[in-house]
Amino acid sequence: MLDFYIITIALIIGLGSFTQGLTGFGLALISVPLLSLVIDVKQAIPVAGIFGWLVTFPIVFKMREHIQWKIGLILFVGSLPGSYLGASLLKQLPSSVILSAMGIVLILASIYSLISKATLFKYPSKIISLIVGFFSGALGATVGEPGPPVIAYTSMLPWTNDQTKSTLVFFFMLQMIGAILGFWSKGLLTNEVFLHVVHSIPLFIVGLIIGLKAYHLLNKYNFNYHKIIYSLLIIIGFVLLIKGIK
Repeated sequence: MLDFYIITIALIIGLGSFTQGLTGFGLALISVPLLSLVIDVKQAIPVAGIFGWLVTFPIVFKMREHIQWKIGLILFVGSLPGSYLGASLLKQLPSSVILSAMGIVLILASIYSLISKATLFKYPSKIISLIVGFFSGALGATVGEPGPPVIAYTSMLPWTNDQTKSTLVFFFMLQMIGAILGFWSKGLLTNEVFLHVVHSIPLFIVGLIIGLKAYHLLNKYNFNYHKIIYSLLIIIGFVLLIKGIK
């Protein structure tokens, strides 16, 4: 039975790193909900958080020339108080509440991303960037999903695909530092969490490499892979919502 859990967790992390390599986000969006079906959600979130941090480094290095550094840093500054607040809520809230909240966030964010077609802003706003960063930090530390606010915000900006992807990953790299420190301060980085991380590293690397190669291939043919991902996330969101309610 232990081997089944180890393999399942590693496969989920591999799928998450593939998605992150492909889109610039998605490791937490994919892996946290699926991990929560296998292990306790309070272990799933730190495990995904550690990998969500590690996956950003090679992507940031590879796409560094496209990063919108100033906005990425402003988003990060806003996320710091949000990360501390989120870690406190994660420790105190019942797992059923966290699962339900995660399901709602996934459903709403995915539906918005599917129907959104036009940019809303002509240029980034410092104030809005700080606010978006705060909510991303809070969601990242509470339900392991920092993506929805900042993904929605960057989708409203007139950026290229490379600018959006690289800036998102740069923000996640910085934001996860605050989230992981929050996990540590609240005693959530347990031995079980680190064991899951160690066992999943090989498939994490394989998934990331395949995802990066797929990104360039699909970009070449203008294939809209986002709709597939968001449709899947809506289904996962409903599964988590039902599980949380039960």
